[in-house]
This record gives sequence, structure tokens and C-alpha cells, in this order.
Amino acid sequence: MTRSEPEPAGPAPRRRPSSVRPSDDALLDGVLTVFAARGFDDVTMDELALAADTSKPTLYAHFGTKDQLLEACLRREADGLLRWMRESYRRARGFDLDRHVATTTRALFDFAATRAEGFHVLFGAPTAGRSHEVRAAVLSAVADTVADLIRNEYGSADLSWGASADFCASVIADIGVRGVQQAIAQQLDFTAAANLTVSIIVAAMRHLDPAAVRAVDAVAKASGVSDAAENAGEPIDYPAMIGVHTHAATDESRSVPRNDVLDTAIRIFRSGERLELPVVAAELGISRTTLYRRFGTRDELLGAALALQFERVVTSIDRRCTSRGAHRISEIFDLVLRQLAADPALRTYLQNESPAALRLLTQADGPVHRGSVALVERLLHRAQEQDGYRPPIERESLAFALVALGEAFLYNDAVADIRGDIEHLLQVQTSLLGVAGPVGGR
Repeated sequence: MTRSEPEPAGPAPRRRPSSVRPSDDALLDGVLTVFAARGFDDVTMDELALAADTSKPTLYAHFGTKDQLLEACLRREADGLLRWMRESYRRARGFDLDRHVATTTRALFDFAATRAEGFHVLFGAPTAGRSHEVRAAVLSAVADTVADLIRNEYGSADLSWGASADFCASVIADIGVRGVQQAIAQQLDFTAAANLTVSIIVAAMRHLDPAAVRAVDAVAKASGVSDAAENAGEPIDYPAMIGVHTHAATDESRSVPRNDVLDTAIRIFRSGERLELPVVAAELGISRTTLYRRFGTRDELLGAALALQFERVVTSIDRRCTSRGAHRISEIFDLVLRQLAADPALRTYLQNESPAALRLLTQADGPVHRGSVALVERLLHRAQEQDGYRPPIERESLAFALVALGEAFLYNDAVADIRGDIEHLLQVQTSLLGVAGPVGGR
């Protein structure tokens, strides 16, 4: 495991053909190199556009201002680091705290070796805007899980961890990041530096003074510090966390049914507020760690909530329809699309968080798209079984095509307030279904 040095700058890349629409990741790859090398203040949007092999208007259209572009870079790298570490935790499942500490620390070193520029932007480069919040959230994500492991693995009859577990976990997370930073600064061998960092942390944990632990907890308890209060009060805008199941579910996690969590998320979303894990956790009276363990990141929770809400919309409309067979499916599509296109909460989400919202709603392996395709496939199957409908193509492919067509309308035309196209859309959907005539028999 050795740190990979950035490639030396070569000739300016040839401009991407204007007909090729760049992906967000491709654009971020380009600007990441500049932010990592020069920080934030000393670069212009023109220079960032050149590095991304695109135009300045395209960067503005995809991400917004320079601050928002930097935040997009930070969030992407933070997501990557947290996924990297979550996989490391999965591999260490069932082992003791020493093994998990080693896993956490080596995952940081591995990420820095593989994505040197990403680590530098997260923890090294001089940046601006909300970058400190993203950094704080990444460290909080690591510390939350380590604190939970400390309570489970180091707890005993004479030592019950409270706020001291959070304190120790924060120190461990900070030592891990500092170790990587020093390995980079001193150009050390990453494997040797990682092993030494692990050795320092494990030795410190094995020689903790129980009296010091109890003293911290006693003061914290006297001050009224609690996990719920800390979680509810944090102003972090990026509350992604890492968690791993090493023990059976706690009473806390069993006490809140899955649909209660999703209903809370749906209610917050429909109010027009930005959904955040600390807010959901505080309303339900559970910790962020528990919420993450059950649902994952903020986007994963939001995706599950939206999938459930869309299913409820389809089910409600289906109950009101009177037509049969493919005409019923077409009628359902008509009413669902009109309702969703007029939904103020969905419109606000798309306007405030595009293009991240578009990815969440339309990604092929995401819960919203998968759930929508599954819903339509069930409608097609029912039409076959009960009404004798014969799809013109394989049922799963037809369901995918109908959903993709609906997405193209909803998340482009409808959000841009373009009206009238829905009639053409329904004509195409009716043709895909292999039937003719007015929608719903009208």
C-alpha cells in the first residue's frame, strides 16, 4: 500500500465535442485536481471549466457557484470515503475493538493512497464555504461507530461508558486522520505508517485508566450531556455516518417500526424542509447511529421514503380507476403523472437539490426507480391474469420503458413548468402498451 503521486500536468486536453453531455462525475474529476493543487481562493471558474474540459455555463448549470462546486467535490469524496470505510467495517464484522480500530485506520490510509486528491481536498487543501462541516461530519461518522464499539467491547460491570466513549472515539478518529497527514507530509511508506498509527491507538486503549473514564462520565452526567441532545443540536449539513451490525438489535432500534421512520421522513419532505438524519432521529427519539444502521445515509433514507410515498400514490389512484387491462394502466399513469407533476414538495426538492435529486430519483439501482418498475410490473401482471392482456414485449422490459418515459417527463418538462406535453406522453405510453383509444376509456 503506497501513496500514488499525482500525474504530472500534460498538454491541455482536447475539448469534448459539444454534442457529448458530460456527467457530473467527469466534471468533478477535472475540478478536483485544481482544488487539490491550488485550494479555493486562487482559482477562477474559467480555470475550473478548462480543467473539466467544459464551459463555465455548463459548470454553473450542473453545480451553481464556485462554493457549490467545491461542496459537490467534498460531498462526493466524503461519500466515497464513507462507503470505503463501511465496506472495511463489513469485513471486520464479528471481531473485537482492536480489529475494528485497525480496520478504521487502515481504511483511511488506503483511501488516501488510492484517492490522494480526494483526501487532500477533504483534509488538507485550504478551502472555503461549508467544507469544515463536511470534514466534521466525516470525522463524526467514524467516531460514532468507534464509540459504539467501545461501549460494546470495553464495557464491563465496573466500567460503563458514557460520554467518555464519544471522547475516546473522537480522539481515535483524529489520530487516524493526523497519521495519514503526517505520512503524506513526510513521504513515509503508507503501510508502515498505518501499522504504527494502529499500534499507537491500540496501545492507548489497552492502558486506559478506568478512574479517568469514570471521571469524564461523572462530569458529563452532572452537566446533563446526553447522546440525544448532542445529536439533535448538531448543525452539520452533511450527517452521513458509518455503522456496522456487530451485535443483536437493541431495544431502541426495535421500538420504532420501519414505517414510522419512513412516515416521519415523508412528513418532513412534504413540508418543504431539507431532510436531515439528526432531525429525523431527534423526532423519533433515537440516535443517528441507530438510524444509519437501519436505513443508511441521508439519501438512502430519502430514497426509501420516496419509494414508499410513490407506492401509496399509485395504490390510491389504482383503487379509484374503473377501466380494465392496459387501459387501466394507462389511466393510472395519467393520474399519477399529473399528481406528481403538481406536487409542490417534489418540485421544491428538484429545484433545490438538482442534479443530486435527479440521480436519487432515476438511478437504475436506486429504491425509487426499482420500486416504480416493480409497481408497474405488478400492474401488468394483474392485467394479464385478470383481464387477459397480452403485453407486446416482455413484461419487465415494458415496465422499465414505461417508467423511464414517465421519468423523462416528470423530471424535465414538468419541473420546468412546461405544460401540454403530457397528452403526447400518454399517447406514446398507450402505444407501448399495445392498445389504442382514449385513456381510461374516456
